[in-house]
Parts: sequence; structure tokens; C-alpha cells
Amino acid sequence: MASSSPSRVQEFIGPGLPPFKRYMTIFGVIAATALVLWIALHQGVSAIGSTIAALIFITGFVLYLRIIAPVPFTIILAPEMLSKRSRNGEEISTRWEDLTRVKEEFFPNGKRISINVYRKVSAPEQKPKAWSVYRDDVTDIDSLAVALKEAIPATCDWQSETVHE
Repeated sequence: MASSSPSRVQEFIGPGLPPFKRYMTIFGVIAATALVLWIALHQGVSAIGSTIAALIFITGFVLYLRIIAPVPFTIILAPEMLSKRSRNGEEISTRWEDLTRVKEEFFPNGKRISINVYRKVSAPEQKPKAWSVYRDDVTDIDSLAVALKEAIPATCDWQSETVHE
């Protein structure tokens, strides 16, 4: 199976939302808002209620997009621990000896979907699942899987599963 922690630091990048998608979404929201306001100006007083409802809907949609937008992150495989740091300040660090299981999921065609890292629970607020990354989240999920497989201790289980059959 695996040997021990890596001898050198390895980093894997999760870039977050691509700029093209971000700018196109901003353009779409501005265009929709402009269309609603244009219709409101041409309909006059009779469209005040529906204009307010449309603007509330657009605001809710923007807030929803802010919540679900992928945040850039870095996964670091260091000699002493495995950590995932996101740009918004969240950091999940797990010592190698605290890892209990790493699970990878594949499509039936052999493409890797995700990698899930599980740890020993050492505090009441902790959950066994430390973090997950998906194919679209990280630039090279296959290299991350290979590096993790080489780095995990012998006490850690490596599980592969085919899903969506």
C-alpha cells in the first residue's frame, strides 16, 4: 500500500471560479436588471409591484451565487501533515497519523470523480470527513490521488469505488 509522509512539500491548486464564468455571470445579472428596469420605465406606475418583486428575486439570485461560488484553495502535502487552505481563511489540517481513510470515486468509464479524506475525531465539533475535492475543483486530481496514495501511512485505508453505474 503506502509508505509514509512525503519527503518534500507538494501543492495542488483549486483555482475557484474561472474569470470567464465570473464575468459572464456579472454581465448576465446586469443585463437582466437593466431589462427589468427598462420594462418598469416603459410600463409606468402599474409595474411598480412586479419591478420590486423582480429586483428582490435578482438580489436573492446574486446572494445564492455568492454562497455557492467555488472558493480558490490549496492542498498541501507536507512531511508532517496534510492541509487544505482556502482563500477565505478556512484551513483544515490533519496529521498523517490521524488519517483513517482516503476514498476515491470513479465513473464506470474510469474517470476519477472525487477524493474524500477521513480522519480520527479528536474534538467534539470535528467530523470524521476532513474534506472532499471533485474533478472540476482541482487542476490535476489524478496527480493528487497518486501523491496521496504514496504519502498515506500504512494504518490508513485506501478505498476505490465506482459510482453511477
